[in-house]
Amino acid sequence: MMSPLLGVLGGMGPAATADFLAKLAAHTPATRDQEHIATIVYSDPTTPDRSDAILADGEDPLPAMFRGIAFLDEAGCDLIAIPCNTAHHWYDDLAAATTVPVVHIVDAVAAQVERDAPDATTLGLMATDGTVRSGIYEKVLAQSGKRVIDLTDLGPDNPVMAGIRAVKAGSLDGARDILSNAARELLGRGADGIIYGCTDVSAVLGLPPDGIDAPAWDAAEALAIACVNRIRG
Repeated sequence: MMSPLLGVLGGMGPAATADFLAKLAAHTPATRDQEHIATIVYSDPTTPDRSDAILADGEDPLPAMFRGIAFLDEAGCDLIAIPCNTAHHWYDDLAAATTVPVVHIVDAVAAQVERDAPDATTLGLMATDGTVRSGIYEKVLAQSGKRVIDLTDLGPDNPVMAGIRAVKAGSLDGARDILSNAARELLGRGADGIIYGCTDVSAVLGLPPDGIDAPAWDAAEALAIACVNRIRG
């Protein structure tokens, strides 16, 4: 019998997709290749920028994402993961386009936060400006009485966006330094912990960031663990 098949709608960006797959393998209980999760990856890095679509009337990424969802659906996937936080602005549209369950990345993170730090009141979000504008983290975390803060008030000087752009450009060491400093700034603003709400951030920062003594949660890791739990029951 074929094992349950995980579909990954990726390419947003490529490094983030590769990092998600590594975390999926790392969190799968397995002693040999045959015990890992069967996975099909649809990776389309030409998908229009999600933040531009939310913030600046940029090209709509939904048609490209719909093509990926259709591909994974037709391939017979039993579960779909989207390792891009900003893409979850369109979660309802994407989930409605298939009968296959789609794991919600923010729900996965929120479950970890509630488990690890139920008394935390303020969380620093490291995410694209589009994700922040969409309010997807704020809405979910508010249900457990948690407030979300970010650095979007810094505008073009926002170090989170600078770090994300550095990841996409392949400057990983530079991105790591920029994003670690962004985490420190969020803690300085009163955050009780940090959420890596962009899978490009997840691709370069460990848990917690180097030199930082505060809890942190990685959306890519949370999504990977949620997928393992759903598929392995």
